[in-house]
Order: sequence, then C-alpha cells, then structure tokens
Amino acid sequence: MPHIIVKAMLLVRNGLPAAPGEAQAGDKLLFSRGYDAVKKEAFLRPLGGHVEFGERGEETILREMKEELGCEALGVRFISMIENLFTYNGEQGHEIVLVYEGKLSDESFYKKDSFTFMEGERKTEAGWFSKSDAEKEGIPIYPPFAYFTLNYETPPSPPLLGGELKRGSE
Repeated sequence: MPHIIVKAMLLVRNGLPAAPGEAQAGDKLLFSRGYDAVKKEAFLRPLGGHVEFGERGEETILREMKEELGCEALGVRFISMIENLFTYNGEQGHEIVLVYEGKLSDESFYKKDSFTFMEGERKTEAGWFSKSDAEKEGIPIYPPFAYFTLNYETPPSPPLLGGELKRGSE
C-alpha cells in the first residue's frame, strides 16, 4: 500500500572565497547526484534521508551526515518544508521533506569540487553546484524548491508545534 515518506535534507552552502570568474562565495550548495533509470534522467538532490519513527528531523540530519560523510552537522536550523509528489524509477512517490541549513564539521569537504560517499550499499557522488552550474549541465534539482533564492539569513517562521511533542494521551 502506498504511503507518505518523511525525509530531512540539509542545505550546505560553500562559504570559501570564490576564484576569479567563479560564482560569489557561498553561491554553491552541496548536492548528491542521482539517476532515474526509467526516465534516463540524472538529477541533483540535497544530502539527507528518511526520518525514522520517533526521530525529529534535526536528529535525522545529524545521523545521516555522520553515516554518509563521517562528520558532524553544525548549526542545523529548520528553514522550510516541501510536499513532493513524484515518480522515480517508474514508482509513484509522495514525501514530506523537512529542509534544514547547516555546516559540516569537516572543513576538507569545502575544498573539494566533488567527492564520493557511501549511501547504504551504494557509492554516491556529491559536489558543489551554483545555480548556473546546474543550468549549464541541464540537470534538475529534486525536490523542486527555491534553493538559490532563499535568504538564509532571515529567521524561519516559528514551528507549528512548540515545545515537546505530546504522545498518546500524555
């Protein structure tokens, strides 16, 4: 039976000084590469993963960065939520994506244009992309979102639920 999946994804901005002729410092975001074999389409997506039952989105980000990259995520802050209806490898999907911003504790990632990491049993490539990089490559970024126009310095709207989550009849 189809169901809704909840994911948490981290937007990491590369704040290293830009080289002459390159995008401004901080204009590149970290995305992993993916491929839909049915559509024969490559795509980019932020790093992150499935929120496990009883886990908050921020905890998912911390766990996923540790599992995938072997480093801590720092300054993790909720910025938005996306509802995404999609088809991937011929299967319909429906997900709620919690979007966070933050930094990586291992500064060596910021000095690499691209790198590989293990996502479960699969070797995955990730790299830094500006909006123009993605456009030049003609590669979409999923889920659809205003990744490059979002003002990260503006505090997000307060969460719909404040304080501790009440469970059951508590």
